[in-house]
Amino acid sequence: MPPFRKKCVLLKPQKQKTMRFNRIIILTLALLGATVALAQFRFGPKGGLVVSKFSFDQNLFSTDNRAGYAAGLQVDFNIPITGLAIDASVLYSHRNDAFAHEATTFRRDYIEIPVHLRYGLSIMGVERIVVPYAFTGPNFAFLCDESKDITWDNRSSFTSWDVGLGVELFRHLQLQASYGIGITEAFKYVNIEKDSPVIRGKDRCWTVTAAYLF
Repeated sequence: MPPFRKKCVLLKPQKQKTMRFNRIIILTLALLGATVALAQFRFGPKGGLVVSKFSFDQNLFSTDNRAGYAAGLQVDFNIPITGLAIDASVLYSHRNDAFAHEATTFRRDYIEIPVHLRYGLSIMGVERIVVPYAFTGPNFAFLCDESKDITWDNRSSFTSWDVGLGVELFRHLQLQASYGIGITEAFKYVNIEKDSPVIRGKDRCWTVTAAYLF
């Protein structure tokens, strides 16, 4: 057999593998495009109550829960039939924190961007009226204002993880509650006395919100 024919025979299986791989990529992109095309897009206002509390890396302080608020906009992508959805919000969040038995309150204001994966349970016969759901996902917070204190250093941003439950009513109104667990450091307490340790803390908060989606 001439040399060039051997080369063609050797390259043929490789070419078939490449064509098969290309077909898989095209099929995957087509399925993804179809899913995006079928996804139902909604948006609307969102707001609610935020109850936050410090969590320190050393048990030297006792802190109290303090109430604040959050308000902004939410976008929602529902994937039909699967029960899955992705929602993202941009919220202005005002948080108040305090040490136990002290009157002083520390204020922290953030722009928060929570991104959640949600699963809704459709109950036959009432799915147009009520759909309970569970959700989880990260929350990215960016500091925009704060109380000034020489012993208190708030980080410019931090990340937490949200877990929660909710219910959607009449396909428009969402009521939900979640608990946010701090992943990265949100602040540190620096004692001005010499040789005192730096105490670092993460954020913990309960959030109860309502959103109306169009």
